Amino acid sequence: MVRILAATDFSEEGKPVLDFTADMVKKCGGKMYLLHAVEPCMMDAAGSMAADDMLGGFSAMPVMEEMDQTSTVVTMANKRAQLLAESISNEWGIPIYGKAEEADDIVECVHDFCRRHKIDILVIGNRHHSLISSLLLGNTAEKLVRAAKIPVTVVPCGPRASV
Repeated sequence: MVRILAATDFSEEGKPVLDFTADMVKKCGGKMYLLHAVEPCMMDAAGSMAADDMLGGFSAMPVMEEMDQTSTVVTMANKRAQLLAESISNEWGIPIYGKAEEADDIVECVHDFCRRHKIDILVIGNRHHSLISSLLLGNTAEKLVRAAKIPVTVVPCGPRASV
């Protein structure tokens, strides 16, 4: 059984990654995994953010009233990953495991998840950042590809991606 991981940031721009992965699993069989890596800066900023604004587009998913204010960002992100996995599973009719994990380093977190869950293929998005922002901030997609020990599929995302 093939295991395919879709790395997600929960943004609407990243939806093509989820759709591409779900379609691949539907056609090939196997199981889809969904991972959101929560960076420490998100946890630090969460104290000053409204719950609907946390994690870049939280309002796109149902608001989770059952979670109290003391819940951590990772716990909230994990719940959101599970809800998103359930939604995609229902839409595509495929098994999906959704998870969010704390990540000091996104690349290390994603590749560690791949090792622990014996992932066969990693699917990531590339947002077509400007040359300047790529040089100054780095490009997570490029770093993930360079560090990969398994095949990686890069799906174009963002406003300039063709549908």
